[in-house]
Amino acid sequence: MKILDRLCAGTLFVLAVVECLLVPKAYTGRIWILGTDLALLFAAMLNVLRIRNGYIMQGLKMFCIAGNVTMLVFAIALMASIGQLTTLRNPQLLLVAGLLLVETVFSLGKNA
Repeated sequence: MKILDRLCAGTLFVLAVVECLLVPKAYTGRIWILGTDLALLFAAMLNVLRIRNGYIMQGLKMFCIAGNVTMLVFAIALMASIGQLTTLRNPQLLLVAGLLLVETVFSLGKNA
């Protein structure tokens, strides 16, 4: 399970970096897209810290759970607001939501 945890956290991290680099420069609301991508990057970094340090760092588990749940709720709200058809045309949203769900479950685990 630790390998799956590392794989999901790493994928989330790489996906967040790539999405930050792919923000359209001509779009007027690009700062909001970049801000969301940075929040996703910070959630991924918290998960990487949790995997590497476990219970050693006091409060890390709580911050990971809070970050993962917050970003998961945001992803679900985004998918609900844009509708099913647009969500299905943007599979990266489903991928991010799935990765956040898995990382939330791992954060809630005893060995987190």
